[in-house]
Amino acid sequence: MGEDAAPGANHRINNYEKYFNKSARRRKPTILRGFQKYLGTDMLYMAGGHPNTETFPITTAQLRLRDGRTLDIDEDEMKVALQYGDSRGSLKMREWLTELQRRFHDPPTLPPLGVSPSANSDMITILTNGCTEALSKVIGLVLEEGDSLLVEESTYPSVLNVIEPMGCKPVTIKNDADGLIPSDLSNILSSWNEAVSGRRPKLLYCVPIGGNPTGANLTYERKKEVYGLARKFDLLIIEDDPYYLLQFTRPLIPSLLSLDVDGRVFRCDTFSKLMSAGARFGYLSGPKQFLEKFIEWKDAEIGSSNILAETMIWKVLQNMGHDGYMEHGCRVANFYRQRSQRALRTADKHLKGLAEWSVPMAGMFLWMKLLDVEDSRPICQKLIQKGAVVVQGHIFCPASVKSPYIRVSYSYSSEADLDQGFSWLAEILRERQEQ
Repeated sequence: MGEDAAPGANHRINNYEKYFNKSARRRKPTILRGFQKYLGTDMLYMAGGHPNTETFPITTAQLRLRDGRTLDIDEDEMKVALQYGDSRGSLKMREWLTELQRRFHDPPTLPPLGVSPSANSDMITILTNGCTEALSKVIGLVLEEGDSLLVEESTYPSVLNVIEPMGCKPVTIKNDADGLIPSDLSNILSSWNEAVSGRRPKLLYCVPIGGNPTGANLTYERKKEVYGLARKFDLLIIEDDPYYLLQFTRPLIPSLLSLDVDGRVFRCDTFSKLMSAGARFGYLSGPKQFLEKFIEWKDAEIGSSNILAETMIWKVLQNMGHDGYMEHGCRVANFYRQRSQRALRTADKHLKGLAEWSVPMAGMFLWMKLLDVEDSRPICQKLIQKGAVVVQGHIFCPASVKSPYIRVSYSYSSEADLDQGFSWLAEILRERQEQ
């Protein structure tokens, strides 16, 4: 990895100002939110526009777990849960998540246990409204109109929805069953012509585990190559990893964050796939200086995250502990592995010779190529008319107007639903062949 790095690139990033766009550099801390540092101290706090919690109708709550146990949110805890909170998330939650990141990834930029972050590239962890807020705000702090975002050729479409209104464009990197192909990324960057294509990209977005839509895992060897290229070409990386614990094999593939000696990786995690999708509760780990700018934006826009949802998730995590949470991740991964195997068997039963697919390595999706089909949209429309819905492939492929692919979710479909849906799809494809 170090052999590919440009001279002077083998050190921690000292200042992130060069990565911030004009809008980010103009952002200032929100003055009113700054007074929150006095909350919980001995000061008489008369500064905030906090409603009196005595006027709220909810006083306590009880959570019933799937195993029959109950967890109580008492009156004092509920007062905190119903009030405004810190945009970064509560200190106890951030400390718990930082320790989780230490156990999973041992990030090189994370200060030793008990030492507070101080350098600009020291890693911190903050709470977010799912991965989507994390990735959209990181992009929104870096890219200017006319800039390019490096993405995989089959990628999560919401990231495209983020950059399009900004006047930015995607630049696609080829991927296969092992994820993003580093040699193609290298070719793109080494041959970049600013006179023709505009400013050289400074941000890479990827879903490295259980790729959405492909279900592929970026191998550890490729991650090392990608990180080496990020150092060589001075890229920042958004590691959007909601399916990390849903890998179908153990041990878990090490993350890009685990390789990040410079402070150039922004790791997006979420509880949506393991605890509650409706809570919209995630966390972002990355360099201190950059995430402080992220919080300035969040303070001005929406303020604190959902403290009630945070309290509920915190009670469960506190009960589980770090080891229990990891064990829960193993159980959920096994659940989806079995679902994926069922989907593969059903596809083989109905669609052999009509479609091709890769075996998912994590996550919730089967990425299928319809044979002898140029554009899957008419097929998907006919399938809707029969009574089943899948996603047409072109929305995941920014470089293509048409795509022969479809994405099938097996996360909640029953065996009977899969059997019926794939049977209908086979009928449509055979009828098309006969025409």
